[in-house]
Amino acid sequence: MQPLEVTLNFAEFPPEHTCRGGDASPRVRVAGVLPNIKSLAIVATSSPEEGESKAAWVIWNVEPAETVPAGIPKTAEVTAPVRAVQGRNDFGTVGYRGPCPKSGETEAYLFRVYALDIDLHLLPGAGWEDLVRALEGSVNQTGEVVALSTG
Repeated sequence: MQPLEVTLNFAEFPPEHTCRGGDASPRVRVAGVLPNIKSLAIVATSSPEEGESKAAWVIWNVEPAETVPAGIPKTAEVTAPVRAVQGRNDFGTVGYRGPCPKSGETEAYLFRVYALDIDLHLLPGAGWEDLVRALEGSVNQTGEVVALSTG
């Protein structure tokens, strides 16, 4: 399987992508997408210093492109700036939820991108577990990147 090269334009979250700023989803660059890919899915998980990882962003049926733009609206069905469907994160909301570490703590976010040979037939607002089950057998490529946020 040829890996995807996934990058953000930061290693440490700027405020606009955290709960202390605009809480806007970051731009995600994806290089090396094969020609047969029909859609991308992204799952971002938080890994606080203490506690369990939580799904912070669940999005699928993203048009395959080199860039998933920043600022995806927090709606289940997205028509602009790209077409996509979003699920419910583990914080109880639809769309992206940025890091929010306590003062003096660090939180890492892992952005994992899946390149699929199909569009997924999942209801808007589905959870990350539903997405993972739906991905089975259709993942052609994956890639990931990690960024940190300090409170």
